[in-house]
Amino acid sequence: MKTILIPVDYSPGSTSALLYGLKMARNAHLEVVVLHAFYSVISPPAAYDVPFFISELEAEKTRELEKYVKESLNAPTDELIFRYSCAKFAEEGEEPVPFRAPPYHTVAVEEVTHKSYAAHVTCLAKMGSVYEQTKAAAEAYGADLIVMGLQGVGATLGNALIGSTTLSLMRSCPVPVLGVPPKAIYSELKQVVFATDLRKQPDRQQLSVLRGFVSTFRSMLQVLHIDREQDLPAVYIEVQGALSVLDRALYDVEYKVILQHRKKVAAGIQEYLQAHKVNLLILGPRHHSFLDKLLHASVTATMVGDSLFPLLTLPETHTAGHPGAEDEMENTQGY
Repeated sequence: MKTILIPVDYSPGSTSALLYGLKMARNAHLEVVVLHAFYSVISPPAAYDVPFFISELEAEKTRELEKYVKESLNAPTDELIFRYSCAKFAEEGEEPVPFRAPPYHTVAVEEVTHKSYAAHVTCLAKMGSVYEQTKAAAEAYGADLIVMGLQGVGATLGNALIGSTTLSLMRSCPVPVLGVPPKAIYSELKQVVFATDLRKQPDRQQLSVLRGFVSTFRSMLQVLHIDREQDLPAVYIEVQGALSVLDRALYDVEYKVILQHRKKVAAGIQEYLQAHKVNLLILGPRHHSFLDKLLHASVTATMVGDSLFPLLTLPETHTAGHPGAEDEMENTQGY
């Protein structure tokens, strides 16, 4: 993994995603491309050459984007830290604490700044739709990951858990998409959960992407399978084929497999995330209905909204649409 693409629209949620992505990149030594897609609010003068007009407008918007990134990194943080260091006494014969008169510490303000998030950043403003320009930029810059806000401008948990553009990219983009909740703050991705259905054969290409991701961020991977069957030892025997695929695909990755019985998959995932210290949820849906049902189910409002769990979707591959896939998902209750 070498490059992260971060589309922004200047909304507060977009700023959170920007800072999240910049810190991810810094910790993993990755390049960053920040993209702003826009439409012109005025038509070019008739005397202007249209391509020249667009080029000039994109250059102006790029300068505005660079200013926005700089201001975001210089913005005040939400915490103030004071460091109390034990005072060093000049003479060895002085009375030890607590017999010596206070104070016993020196106090210094520890600077907290978003500058520590900074990586090598390229800013890019392009005229066009966010969806099209994001896909184009991902291809042009060889992006390995797209990081963007889960909710678009004006979105609320009451009408949409996820912005329409983010959802569209999660459905169809050939690059993994990481959706960041509005108030999420980056912490090391030590514990990540890959929620999947082990009754179906895992997609090897998705597992290859998953392997690269957890290796880059040195994450402990937990593979979570929720099943309606109560006899979990029997389930373990039935999913041996899928477990063998995992064993081969994740050959140099340490991971745990968790089998749980729940009537509803979305509720089971939510409960697991709340009960464990999880930094990221990863989904590799076989087709769009999996993602639609999981993200828009009312039971997951806390999971992807209030509880601040970022969500990574692995890209669809040609194997995802194998014959019978629709029947498989239709029979998987709770997804």
